[in-house]
Amino acid sequence: MPAWLRKAIPSACTFLALCAGVGSMLASGQGKFLLAAQLILVSLILDGLDGTLARLLRSQTSFGAELDTFVDITSFGLAPAVLLYFYPGGLHTLPGWGLVVTFLYAMSGAARLARFRVVDPYRGQRGFLGLPITTAAGFTAAYLIALESPAATRLSWLSLREGPLAIGFWAAILLMLVLQVSHIRYSKPTKNPRVLMPFMVCVVMLFIEPVAIYSAGAMFAYGVWFAFISPFFFRRFLAHLPPPDEMVPVAEAEHAEEDLP
Repeated sequence: MPAWLRKAIPSACTFLALCAGVGSMLASGQGKFLLAAQLILVSLILDGLDGTLARLLRSQTSFGAELDTFVDITSFGLAPAVLLYFYPGGLHTLPGWGLVVTFLYAMSGAARLARFRVVDPYRGQRGFLGLPITTAAGFTAAYLIALESPAATRLSWLSLREGPLAIGFWAAILLMLVLQVSHIRYSKPTKNPRVLMPFMVCVVMLFIEPVAIYSAGAMFAYGVWFAFISPFFFRRFLAHLPPPDEMVPVAEAEHAEEDLP
């Protein structure tokens, strides 16, 4: 396969993820909240797929890594913030404070990604410094899909405005925004097939109306576990990785690819 094609395939996947993120914001503005939440998850799937394709095709480049950062802030920093703002009973109903939380959501994501670009030459291959931005985005999308499911009309405790679950949701979101800019270390879930495969199944189930609420509950629980409990097991994650001197930073990998015939 020509080198240009090997590099174009992952980038095309990344651009599709960007379109999904922009589409989510447009859907939120039009009041299509279920679609907006689903498009965030579509972007999340594509965002994970582009890196996998780049590794399989041996086409990891600095361009692809930088492009991925812009997709992340659009799909997982801005799109969820817009969705939470416009959703019925959401942040737009809180004059002043609603805007503050919306801005903090975007600012936390931007700060998280800016630091990721600066301090991590391995682009997450040895774990993350601070909570990955995709966690809060997936957590938000799953919860709102549950709210939009037919079963939600029979569950009075499932709400965005009142009740213990709503309080827990907003508390978790605010804590996640803090953890995104913290110095707590996190593993990379896509490194573990036992985590990745069930997660992908749950994401697909979110698009199936009768079971969406159950899948959303599973993702909600996983988000809580990953954000607040998994850092205690970070050393186990590192124990299964090769030493740092055996791993190639993204920039060096690109130069090595350019030297291939």
